[in-house]
Amino acid sequence: MGRRIEETHRRLFVAAFKGRDRKAVLDRLRSAGYDVIEGEEPNSIVSEVNAAAPDLIVLDHTEKDIQAANCEEKLASDQHTRKIPVLVICGPDEKRRVETEPTGIDHLYRPFSSSELLRRIKADIRVAYDEAEGGKRPKRDGVTKLYNRFYFDERMEKEIERARRYSRELSLVFLDIDGLDNINKSFGHETGDLALRSLADILLAGTRLSDITCRFGGDEFALILPETTGADAGILAERLRLLFSGQVLKSRAGDVVVTASCGVAEYPDHGGDAVTIVRMADSAMCRARKEGRNRTVVAFSDAGEPSWGGAAAGPTILLVEGNAYNRSVASVVLRANGYEVIEAGDGTTALALAKSSHPDLVIMDLGLSGLSGLSGLDATRQLYAMEETKDIPVVALTSSETPLDIEELVKAGCRGYITKPIDTNSLASQIEPYIEH
Repeated sequence: MGRRIEETHRRLFVAAFKGRDRKAVLDRLRSAGYDVIEGEEPNSIVSEVNAAAPDLIVLDHTEKDIQAANCEEKLASDQHTRKIPVLVICGPDEKRRVETEPTGIDHLYRPFSSSELLRRIKADIRVAYDEAEGGKRPKRDGVTKLYNRFYFDERMEKEIERARRYSRELSLVFLDIDGLDNINKSFGHETGDLALRSLADILLAGTRLSDITCRFGGDEFALILPETTGADAGILAERLRLLFSGQVLKSRAGDVVVTASCGVAEYPDHGGDAVTIVRMADSAMCRARKEGRNRTVVAFSDAGEPSWGGAAAGPTILLVEGNAYNRSVASVVLRANGYEVIEAGDGTTALALAKSSHPDLVIMDLGLSGLSGLSGLDATRQLYAMEETKDIPVVALTSSETPLDIEELVKAGCRGYITKPIDTNSLASQIEPYIEH
């Protein structure tokens, strides 16, 4: 199923940026699909904003730019523009002013990447949309802008009842920032708050408007996903986890690498009420932490069997895929269908794992270039040339179906092939003929 915010053509009003910085920001926003209106004159910003009717105002603010500060005041004092969310871009030296003089306006501090800017814009628009739809300001956590624990408890009961009434699935994802206490102790609570906000932005930008994104408490987050199966929830959790683990947070004490552990539970497979589903998702998240952190685990049924796939783990698959995101998603889907999965990102690692674990099937990415190990074709040839692995079937992952390419993979020994991008809905059925039961 599609897992993204339902987007319309969003309009941004961008003001006060200067020189090269201005052009870079405008180009990046337009390339992301936003309708961008440029502010021309700070003194007339209120009338310009009212004429543009944007979904969000992006305002540059530096300590030396008095005009930018005046723009903030003018926007906040007008009865129409003060209802429009504002994202202020400012330097790290502005943090003290923001903390001591809260204005209700969101802030993004330099330096920042274009992906951070886009996530923050998406998150701010999402929050503003939710508040407008609710008719009153929902109960939100002050640091992350996500719904708080009280609101989570309220909505979880309602969504379970709705799922029960209409015989629909509902999934719950718990996410925990790994080692947040250590981050607070080593780098300060300011950096800990930055980690919390970074994950919150990813959750807001990477989920649907119908999904309920919450800060459950402390370093734990929760996603209530209506009409979502456990398999789809697991794929979403993996995608969000990978996005978060790719962040490097900047602090005065140095760079901070962050990761998260995720647990997934599904109604009605893992329980028939909100309390049980919460307990199962939390238990799965705890298991993810115990198994090494920075991973996604799906809840087990009461009988102790893996709930994805409905039976104990079956045949072992060695999944060789150079793209970490594609590998992670395919791995989640295969595990959801009851397979044990071993992962490799290059051909050399794949050979070593094949010899040591002797899997029932190898899925080999033929797009491996060989720059960080053997190419996909070379690794396949060596698998069939070695006595220990010559009987293991290999299925190719390929983005090309030309006769010459198919002939090459057949010559290398592949039993069949799966086209890329991988269709996660049919992946399990595509590999079924090559597994000996």
